[in-house]
Amino acid sequence: MYPVNYKRTFYVAGMMLCVACGNSKKQQQQAAMMGKMKPTVVAVEVTPASYTVAEKFPATLVAHDVVSLRPDVTGYLEAIRVPDGSSVTKGQPLYDIDRSRYTAAYGQVAASQEQAEADLAQKTRDYERYKSLLEHDAISKQTVDQANTAMLTAKANLAAAKAAVAKAGTDVSHAVVKAPVTGKIGIAQIKVGDIVNAGQTLINTIVNEHPMFADMDIPQARLPEFQRMLKGQGDHKFYIQFGDGTRYGEEGKILTINNIIDPQTGTVRVRLVFQNSDGMLKSGMSIVAVMQYGTPGTQLAIPAKAIIQNLSETSVYMLSKDNVVTARDIIPGPVTDTMLLVTSGLNAGDRIIVEGLQRVKPGDTVNIAGPGAAPGAAPGAGKH
Repeated sequence: MYPVNYKRTFYVAGMMLCVACGNSKKQQQQAAMMGKMKPTVVAVEVTPASYTVAEKFPATLVAHDVVSLRPDVTGYLEAIRVPDGSSVTKGQPLYDIDRSRYTAAYGQVAASQEQAEADLAQKTRDYERYKSLLEHDAISKQTVDQANTAMLTAKANLAAAKAAVAKAGTDVSHAVVKAPVTGKIGIAQIKVGDIVNAGQTLINTIVNEHPMFADMDIPQARLPEFQRMLKGQGDHKFYIQFGDGTRYGEEGKILTINNIIDPQTGTVRVRLVFQNSDGMLKSGMSIVAVMQYGTPGTQLAIPAKAIIQNLSETSVYMLSKDNVVTARDIIPGPVTDTMLLVTSGLNAGDRIIVEGLQRVKPGDTVNIAGPGAAPGAAPGAGKH
């Protein structure tokens, strides 16, 4: 039997204990480091609220009346009676065309009419006289028939002469170009001394700007919604936004909806009406029609920066109770200034990632910063 070396035994046991402690400490450090290596993201909780939505549609302004002034007669322009840009009323004289040839033509056909009237009177007297003689067998029936034919021919000649006089009179009248509608006249395309051709030369344009229409196209799927608005249902308001971002002061409304769908685009045209009392709106302007309305207090929305767009699909990254990332497809609705309304795909209380999307993928476990760090920690809801 050999003697036991207790010192050595205690030394070895101590060494083993130290190694075990060291390994445990190392594992703890590694675990802590692994925790620190998790991606950190910012998340928010989806909460219902009421939002003010301003949907925007490209639109074009169309005047109530746009009339091109073209002459009905040919001749030299003698005078311009109104300055460019003037407001004119229906029937107001605007331009004078040289009428000398038309006045002369009128005098000629008027004289022809007088001759035709005299000829008809003579032929009528002859016929009546011959008819009386026929009753006494003093003349042949053939002579009476010839007199009747001559009288009828004279009547036709008089009718033709009267038509020529009416046309000549119209030409004289049309030598003065008058406003066909009330509105504002534009910039003349000709000057005094220029020759104008009947039905061809554009002299000017008159635009009736009160009211003004805004034509926009909507997807056919939204037709029932806009038909309800046309009937006065809902609190939708319509405005005009100019190219510089400013908004026109007057509020408009839906005037009508077109009765046909464009098969090429699947859209239907909606016409808005604005009174344009200050005349700021001009026909042909490209503007943005803004449709503003409020949502119910149960509406769900997410920050626009939270969405992930892949082709035609829209999704977000959600977090489980254990902060595990999952992808969720959503159906987006309209947008506010910073929020995207969600039609379906999310529920109140869901947590979604709004920052750090590039650093994570589905299945990752993450650290959370911000108000969505723990379920129930949500930002305050309210009117947006």
